[in-house]
Amino acid sequence: MSDLSSRKRPVLTESLSDAALGAHTLRALGVLMVLLAIGYVVLCGMSHGKSWRVRGKTLRLPTARLAGVQLALSSTNWALMGAAMYVLLGGKVPYTTTLGVLMAASIVGVITPIPAGLGVLEAVYLALLSGTVKQNALMGAVLAYRALYYLVPLAGGVLLYLVLERSFTSHPSASRSPGE
Repeated sequence: MSDLSSRKRPVLTESLSDAALGAHTLRALGVLMVLLAIGYVVLCGMSHGKSWRVRGKTLRLPTARLAGVQLALSSTNWALMGAAMYVLLGGKVPYTTTLGVLMAASIVGVITPIPAGLGVLEAVYLALLSGTVKQNALMGAVLAYRALYYLVPLAGGVLLYLVLERSFTSHPSASRSPGE
């Protein structure tokens, strides 16, 4: 009787040759995604303040400079999120694989109709990396990631709120409007 948890299963690897879609298809999708991002910045640069009406809402694209800043901040955020998971996994999984799994989990989280994607991140990480990292270590890393990504900013926000409230109540004249 063999222990299923100790048996190595095929997992996401750095080599794209094992992928179900094929290496060329995955590379083409990657190039397409990069071109879409560049196209967004170019479209923003060409729009020059034009606005469109979509389902009764007015849509106005930002300037190309602001779109570039959005792209840079978004890329930095994803890189840091991937780095956090890489560190939490103890470097047992290559950074690019960790980042790829995180991005795949985010796409699955958007597609599934589960509030806040609860359990989706965990399920994707378990499905794609359970043969590489022990399941208990993998779940610990994912739960620690959730704490870092959600609870630490929440605690900082609550602390800032309390400081601002205390400051506001200690200076009652600041709370009055000029007409009072």
